[in-house]
Amino acid sequence: MLRSKIRRFKFWLHLISAYLERYTKIAAAVVLLLAGATFIFVKLLPQIIRANVVTIGYVGNYSIENIPTSVLTLVTDSLVRVDDTGRPQSALSSHWTISDDGKTYVVFLKDNLTWHDGSAVDARNITIAIENVKVTGLNNKAIEFKLASPISSFPTILDKPVFKTKTFYGVGEYRMTDIDSRNGIIKNISLAADKKGLPRVDIRFYQTENQLQEAIKIGEVKFASVANAATLARWPNLEVEKQTDRDELITIFFNTQDSLLSSREFRQALAYAINRSGFDGEIATSPLSKNNWAYSGNTKKYEYNTGRAKELLSKSQVLNPRIVLSVTSGYLELAESIKNDWHDLGVDVEIKEEKEIPQDFQALLALNRLPRDPDQYALWHSTQIKTNLTKLKNVKVDKLLEDGRTLQKEEDRKPLYEEFQQALMDDLPAIFLYHPYKYKVVYKNSKDLIRNLPL
Repeated sequence: MLRSKIRRFKFWLHLISAYLERYTKIAAAVVLLLAGATFIFVKLLPQIIRANVVTIGYVGNYSIENIPTSVLTLVTDSLVRVDDTGRPQSALSSHWTISDDGKTYVVFLKDNLTWHDGSAVDARNITIAIENVKVTGLNNKAIEFKLASPISSFPTILDKPVFKTKTFYGVGEYRMTDIDSRNGIIKNISLAADKKGLPRVDIRFYQTENQLQEAIKIGEVKFASVANAATLARWPNLEVEKQTDRDELITIFFNTQDSLLSSREFRQALAYAINRSGFDGEIATSPLSKNNWAYSGNTKKYEYNTGRAKELLSKSQVLNPRIVLSVTSGYLELAESIKNDWHDLGVDVEIKEEKEIPQDFQALLALNRLPRDPDQYALWHSTQIKTNLTKLKNVKVDKLLEDGRTLQKEEDRKPLYEEFQQALMDDLPAIFLYHPYKYKVVYKNSKDLIRNLPL
């Protein structure tokens, strides 16, 4: 019995050995094939999937309530779109009408618009809130806006993304699929498109530009707009494009009610003393950008002239001047340059860093986001206590701004805004330094995907 079991054991052992010897190469090939497939699944598949994903980076802390407009425009459209010259054009609207008194606007929607959920766009279900304006959906095609007083620039205010009430359903090629936020601050937004050929989009937010640039370097972000691309421009796999942002204006605001800066001659002396040759942007000569339909080139220019600066300083009779220059985040290096220029004029300057726009200051170096329309009533009219940072009180400027916003025809408004620019540049409650360059940075292997985005 025992011998019989031993013989069977030896038989099976011999059979298995012979089988393994014969099929070793096949077994090894199967193992290698399985190992290779596992590697591809674990390592390469996520990269293949992400090959059709564009990651866009932004700087700043944002909540659900203040998502950047440039992000929302991927998801939806506005009733009106303002072009590069500051003129309003139809977007979701087909046209609009204005009452004789200029206080009532009725905007009519285009035909066959649908939300992302497939339902028809109804004017009564559009979310759009504008301060001090009564908004009423008259029917499925028309929205009425009632203003307290006539404002001819009102259509440009309608250049803001619209959504279906109480949702993020828009009318754009992309829809939001996920919003990742922590403690109310958005970290990531995921977008997807139903249209073939469009990549998925991940929007990532970073607290500082340095963090964003590090994310670009390690490949976490494939596309972004940055203020300084000196180090990124040297990376061979990146492409950097310089553009002028004429919607932004780096500005020194003066407190015109300050005992020193109430002198117009002193303010003008400070303007002439600044050497602008090294600025990273397009030199400004007006409170309006050069491409604005109302821009005037016939204003006083303050080109670098130390002789003229000293002459005006002497004329101002300001003795031993000392200024505190408040500066907002990101402009400390520029503030140091201005400090040196003013020091050469004989002005003692103390730089004070600010986390936000201060309530009270002597001089303030900050970013000025320009309205698209030439109507700058909020910035310079003497009644606008909260937004007139310079506390300017100029009767002529007030009158021009008042008249300019009540007239509807561009040909009637333009002469007023040309005169406004001349008056403001003469009084000089602020020094308009430059429109900053922005640098669009994109990975070369993502250019084709970026090109397909409605950016």
